[in-house]
Amino acid sequence: MDTVTRAAGRTLAAVAVLAPAVVVARALRVRLSVGPWGRHWARRAQHGDTLLVALGDSLTVGTGSSLPRTSWLGLFVAHVESRTGRSVRVDNRAVYGARLSDLVATQLPLPADAAMVTLCIGSNDAGRTDPEQFRRDLAAVCAQLPSGSLVGDVPEFQWGGRVDAAADLARVVREVVAGFPDLVLATVETHTVDTSVLTELAGDFFHPGDPGHRKIAAAFIEAYEAGPVPRARLDGSVTVS
Repeated sequence: MDTVTRAAGRTLAAVAVLAPAVVVARALRVRLSVGPWGRHWARRAQHGDTLLVALGDSLTVGTGSSLPRTSWLGLFVAHVESRTGRSVRVDNRAVYGARLSDLVATQLPLPADAAMVTLCIGSNDAGRTDPEQFRRDLAAVCAQLPSGSLVGDVPEFQWGGRVDAAADLARVVREVVAGFPDLVLATVETHTVDTSVLTELAGDFFHPGDPGHRKIAAAFIEAYEAGPVPRARLDGSVTVS
């Protein structure tokens, strides 16, 4: 065996040993962001001209993004502030790992002065919550949302045993929101189709990285721009009742 061959063998052996550790470290880094991101949103709840309430799970916490401002919610809020010229106070009630039943139990009721509500839930329910129960519970939540609220469907799952279940719940969300003409659908599934596992997901290969969060933000920004009600509520031209 020549020197080059031996060196290549040592390199491959090192990669085989280190690769699992790198994957674990990257996944741990994603999980450990939950606390700091939560503290960021707690500070954002303290100031601003108009109130936006965000309901959901780890996607809305911003898990997987490199910074809270590069999460989908951070990007969406920045767009709204730029669009309206008003600062937004963000009451982000989303919880890592939350299912719809958790949202009902811990993130409601809504404050009376909310100018807008965003809702994005279902990733943790996929394959775990009966779709018809999810439908009933989501309809009950949607009935409590103020006019112009933005409701996202479930993002496309790129791999694993819950791909079809996620698609089923995305369809349920669309059907439920269609029954509430005062609400606006954010087409998260459509915007996340063909997301790259290697380049657009975070280190845990489940949550979106910054590129994935940009896709989700685009869905909510598109929904926000789709009609006059959400814009009007946040720029102060419609009184919150």
